[in-house]
Amino acid sequence: MNKLASVLAGAVFTFSTVSAAVSQSIVGIAMVEGKRVELYDNGTWEFSDLGEQSCFKIAAKLSFCGNPLKWKPTKVPNSEVNAAFNLDDRNYGMVVYEGVGTKDGMSLPMMQSVALEYAADAMGLPPSQVPVFGLDAAQVEGHATETLYYSASIEGMSIIYANTAIVGDHDTVQIITYTLADDIDEAFKARHADFLADFDVKFWEEVQ
Repeated sequence: MNKLASVLAGAVFTFSTVSAAVSQSIVGIAMVEGKRVELYDNGTWEFSDLGEQSCFKIAAKLSFCGNPLKWKPTKVPNSEVNAAFNLDDRNYGMVVYEGVGTKDGMSLPMMQSVALEYAADAMGLPPSQVPVFGLDAAQVEGHATETLYYSASIEGMSIIYANTAIVGDHDTVQIITYTLADDIDEAFKARHADFLADFDVKFWEEVQ
């Protein structure tokens, strides 16, 4: 991840009082003798148990199934981010997964409030001064959720974020895209919707 991507990631948050999701993050994928290999941030690798599907697991019930040559997996900026991607030099995506959900007191409004608190902290402002562009309804695996659009100014750069939080009984994920811009437009929303559609989320099914 380049310097610009690291700066853009500055206002991305996790709900830090809950347990970590997985011990290592996938930073790349490759093919070896026709088999998919997942490369981890600790320098290890393993053959994917997803076979030849165009998916890799981020957590037990969460996989990225998009084209890795479009949204390219890249190095995560810190241990709290489970997967990171870049579309080009201005557009990035991240995934933050935590193994807690509604049964543990998590909720969609809570995740949205924490997102704004972390953006405010990155700017040194109260949450009420974080520019919010609104909420859009979203659907993931047939379940209703929302995408929060907001911005932050970090190191003199204006960054806009689209953050879709998905809260299951025992799992929570934030699927985030962000870019260097002053305002959102329909193209940004469309890129986020396309990125969101690349995920296979099984929070509402028993893990086999």
